[in-house]
Parts: sequence; C-alpha cells; structure tokens
Amino acid sequence: MMRFRQPRFLLANSSAGLVAGLVTLTYSISYAALIFSGDLAPYLSLGVSMALIGAVILGVSVACMSSLPFVIAGPDGNAAALLALIATTIAQELHAQGRTSQIPVTVGCAIALSTILTGILLFILGRLRFGRFIRFIPYPVLGGFLAIVGVLLTQGSFTVMTGRALIFSNLSMLLTRSQVVLWFPGLVLAVGLKFLLPRYQQFWVLPAILLGTTLLIHGGLAGLGIPLDQAIAQGWLFEPFPSTNPLQVWQTLSWQDIAWPKLTGQMGSLLTLFAVVAITILLCATSIEMATEQDMDLDQELRAAGLANAVTGLCGGMVGHLSVSRSLLNRAAGATHPLAGIVAASFCGGMAIFGNRLLSYLPRAVLGGLLLYLGITLLIEWLYEAWFKLSKLDYALIVAIVMVGAKFGFLAGVGVGLMIACFMFALNYSRLRVIRNTLSGLTYQSKFKRSVHEQQRLRERGAEIWIGLVQGYLFFGTAYTLLNQIRQRLNDQTQSPIRFLVLDFRLVSGLDSSAINSFVKLKQIAIAQDVLLIFTTLNPSISNQLASHGSVIREQDEAVQVFADLDRAVEWCEAKILESFHLRRKRFLPLAIHLEDFFTDTRHIRPFMKYLERCRLEAGDMLFAQGEPADALYFLESGQVSLFLTLDDGQSKRLQTSSAGTVLGDVGLYRRAAHRASGVADQPSRLYKLAGTALMQMQTEAPHLAAAFHESIARLLADQVVRATDGVEKLLQ
Repeated sequence: MMRFRQPRFLLANSSAGLVAGLVTLTYSISYAALIFSGDLAPYLSLGVSMALIGAVILGVSVACMSSLPFVIAGPDGNAAALLALIATTIAQELHAQGRTSQIPVTVGCAIALSTILTGILLFILGRLRFGRFIRFIPYPVLGGFLAIVGVLLTQGSFTVMTGRALIFSNLSMLLTRSQVVLWFPGLVLAVGLKFLLPRYQQFWVLPAILLGTTLLIHGGLAGLGIPLDQAIAQGWLFEPFPSTNPLQVWQTLSWQDIAWPKLTGQMGSLLTLFAVVAITILLCATSIEMATEQDMDLDQELRAAGLANAVTGLCGGMVGHLSVSRSLLNRAAGATHPLAGIVAASFCGGMAIFGNRLLSYLPRAVLGGLLLYLGITLLIEWLYEAWFKLSKLDYALIVAIVMVGAKFGFLAGVGVGLMIACFMFALNYSRLRVIRNTLSGLTYQSKFKRSVHEQQRLRERGAEIWIGLVQGYLFFGTAYTLLNQIRQRLNDQTQSPIRFLVLDFRLVSGLDSSAINSFVKLKQIAIAQDVLLIFTTLNPSISNQLASHGSVIREQDEAVQVFADLDRAVEWCEAKILESFHLRRKRFLPLAIHLEDFFTDTRHIRPFMKYLERCRLEAGDMLFAQGEPADALYFLESGQVSLFLTLDDGQSKRLQTSSAGTVLGDVGLYRRAAHRASGVADQPSRLYKLAGTALMQMQTEAPHLAAAFHESIARLLADQVVRATDGVEKLLQ
C-alpha cells in the first residue's frame, strides 16, 4: 500500500496508462469499424460498444492476472479480421433472405458467443499447460514476428498522423507539403525518443517529452492563427469521440430475432478464430519476453486470456488478448505495475460513457510519433542489428517473414517462416552425425572378465564387432544418412570385415515411421553380406515400431538380435567369436595351467601355489560382501562369479562377470579398501584364495616370487587400464 502513496509511482503508472489507453481506444474503434462496415455500417454503434466492453474487461483482467506488470490487453486486429468475415457472412445471408431486422442481434450474438467459446478453450489450454510448446518456435521466426510488428507500428503511425498508411502506393501523397507538415513533427519526436530514452531512464522523461511536444504543437497552431476546429479538420488533432452507453445499445436489440441456424453454420470459422487467437497470444507473449528480456508464464497468460474473454463474452464484448505494441508502449512510458493497465482500461470505459472533447486536444503527431518510435526500435533491432548477430541464413529468414507478413498479414508471415524453418531444421539435422561414436570389440569389451588366453583370442578377432552409438531423432533424412554410413563401412575393403553390426539406441529420442524403410534395407544388406544385425537399448516405442512396421525385428530371427543393453550384446558377440575357437565348452583346466598365462616364468607356479587356499562355492553362494574389508584376492579355477553393486534404492546392478582363469579382488587388496561390490557365484565354482597375510609371508620368505607376482598383477591391471582408456577416448571423439 505504501507504493500507492508515492507520487512518483502514481505519476509514472497513471501517465503510462493514459497513453496506452488512448492507443487501445483508437485501435478498438478502428476494429469495430472494420467489422461493422458495408451492410453492417448502420450498426457501428453496436460494434463500438462491443469493442469498448472488451477493452475495459480484458484490460483490467489481464493486467491483474498477467505474469508481467505492464501488459496491456484489448481487441486484436487478427481476431477482428476473422470476426469481420463471420459478421459479413451472416449479414449477407440474412440480407438476401430479407431478414434485415435479425442482422444486428445475430451478428452481436455471434461475436459474443465466439468470445465466450474462445475464452473457455484458452483456459483449458492453459490448464493443460500447452503454452510450453511455443518454445519450440525457432528464434528467427520470433524475430521475424517482432520485425512485422515493427512494420505494422510504422505503417500505423503514419495512419494515425495522416490517415494514410506508409505503403508504396501512398508515397507520392505522403510527400506532398500538406502531408509532410502532419507527419514530420512525429518523425522528429520518434528520433528524439530514440536518442534520449536510452540515455535518460528516469520515469518522468517520456511524459515530459510528450507533454512538451503537445504544448509546442498547440503553440505553433496558435501562432499560425489556426483555431481548434480548423486544426481538427486539417488533421492536426483527433476528432472528439461521441459518448455512448454500451448497455443501452444492447437493450435496444430483440433477443427473439436471433437466427440460431446462422450461428451454428459458422462453427468452422469459430474454430479458426480460436486457433488464431491462441497462436497469437503465445507469439505475442514470447515476443514480449524477447523485447524486454523478462520471462513470462505462458500457461498463465492463456488462463488469464481465457477467463477475461469468457467474462467479456458474457458481458457482450469482443474477443481480444494481450498486445505486443501496447504493452511495450506502456512499459516505455514508465509502467511498473498493473495499475497502468487498469488506468488504460478505465480511460476506455470513461471515454465510452462520458466521451467529450478531451481527445481533440491531443495532437496526432504525438501519438503517431510514439508508435513510430516503437516501430523504428523493433526494425533497427531485427533488420539492422540482427545482420551482425545472426547467421546470414537466419537473417534471410527474418527478411522473408517480414516481406510476406507485410503483404499478407503477420500470421501468413509466421506460417511461411515456420515452414522454411522446419525445412532448414530437417536439412541441417540430417547433416549432423547420426552415429555419435563408432567402437569395435578391440576398444570396447563386455563386463564378462575372461582368461588371458581368451582375451588374446578376442584381440585377434575383436574387429569383427562393429558398434555404432546412434543419437538424436531418426526420421527419413537421418535414417537414410545412417544407412549410407553403415553401407560405406561394410563395403570398405581397406578395413577389417564385420561379422557383428551392433547399433546402440540409448541416445535415440524417437523414431519416425518414415525411417522404418531404411532399417528394412539395412536388414537386407546385413543378410546379403552375412552380417548379424544387433539392436541394443531400444525403448518400448521404438521396439514396437521396428517389430510392427516392416518386421525388422521378429521372434526367432537369426539375422537380427535384440539385447537390453550394449554390454550384454557385446558379451554375446564375444561368446560367438570364442565358439569359433572351440573355447566356449572347453574341458576343465586346473589353476596351474591357467597360471601359465599369468606368470612370464612358469617356474614360479609351483612355489606360488603353496601360498594359496582352495575354496569351493555353490551357485548363489557369496564370495565376499559389499563393504567388507578387501583382505584377499582370488584365482577362479572353474565356474563363474559376478560382481553386483547394491544401489541406494536396494536394487542390484551387475558390474562384472568373471570366468575361469581370471583374478578377482586384486584392486581392493592393493588399495586396502572395502569391496565396492558383492561377489556371488553364478554356478558351482572352484577358487584359490591369496590372503593378505599370505602375501606378506611370501614377500618375507620368497621376495623374488613376490616380485614376479606383483609384476604380473601390474601387467594385468595395466592391460585393463589400456582397454578402458581406448574405449573412453573413442567415446569422446
């Protein structure tokens, strides 16, 4: 409450609200004239009443509910154009049937009902939080929209000052002496505002400049001996606005005359109106964000507009929403509180009911110059400064949007911009690397820890496993690029032949149905070249698409395999490679044979075995538990042991699986730390345990044997580090 007692606060927001209210009043009357023209011209008073009802209710409601304090709302030009189409269609049909008495009430009811329905649907969109989808509109498209707003503001400023828009066909007329004297003061004012406002940002600067310009123009008129009525007639000042009572206008209509069938016949136009209003609200809100560098809650703006329009329609008002130009004007005039919006709406209401000659004291050049300043500011930012900030392609898109929008309307410009942006996105996206990284069985091994002998075999033929980490959203363009990259690799005779083609989908966000054909072709190529096609980490949606469309994935299909993750897929490929060496089902080998690959000198094996303790595990038995002190390491003679990490949520995650001939617990023993995972036997297993105490005894009794053991462990760990480093480096490429 203390802020409302401060003169600075009241003056800034009240003056800003009056300026914004004057602009809103002017727009509202012009939109009413647009709708109620031709055969509807005799009912213009009804149109003015509906427009001003909308200006008042929308202005107050949106000002109080908007996420930014300076937002101004009122009737909108795009909605007015569609309402004009609806009204004209109804009027022509009724006039052709000789039912002219039904025209005003039917048209008025159509406008009110369209406002109510639009309000309800907008509120539903806001409740469903659909506003976030506007964030996907490309930045240049929004910039083009703001540039179109700048063009419209510039054209509208000359319309305000001279009655003629700044278009090519009017140039010769606008350059005549009688017209130059009308718009030149506004141009000077706009240039002055552009120069002064960025340097002097005190709240009183803009009101002082506007008041000073008004006094100068009136002083000039007085010096030339031009009276007030003559100045109005010559276009220097606004014509007085006649008073009207909106409620009285509605009371003169007969509700029994409503032609309901004509209203139901306009449902298609009403849905179009809703779509246009919803898109325009989101575009305007996003544009205000960009122009002011402040965030807006788009869902809140939809809800606010929905409630405001619903109430407006019930009161017989016209559809509308927040305005970019009026909101920016309000902010530039010093508005910092919803009070400015309330003042603007109250001004429109007061002028509607108590219209007098107050408006006639305002020079057209003052209001036109203010609009011209806003238009020039937006045009400089998006048609001049954008040249240095954006890529040439993005800048060309902005220019294209402006040209189309200036000719066919801003929605047409935005629509064309979106189509071009979508094409550019598809083109640029298809050029991105669909395969983020490529690995092989040499640079990426599974978590199945194998014996030294098996690892040697896998190193010999690990290149037969080719792994592609696919990324992004796959549609016809990116899927075709993926197909070509794989085809080139399969046909490359300079590289090792591929037997297993593994595609990991963990980074794929989605799959378009248009991309299925590329995977059908990929499967055909793989079968023709005797290559096994393997998919990993498929989400349920992509898996269903590959299974249902084109039958890329089938049950019991030997040509295509599917695994839950990349590790299990590579483990399966490694097992297939070892099968070809007849190693998968080899006979039992005692630990002494396995140690021949561990020690470089086999003479160390027999004395080393003396320090080991034999142990046996059944399937499911625990070798060691997570968190227990790591006081030993183990040599796995036969069977299989897996390491499981227990997560915070109680679930277990497999870290590694070890087969016969491997070593477990080596890192923990050397770090003298606790086991970071639990070791569990997957099947009956036989192991040999080297306790920490036994290792210390070996170092004392047989230092040369201990040194050989440490050297072998170091070589084993170094080999693991090299393989892991190779895989990481490949992933980072």
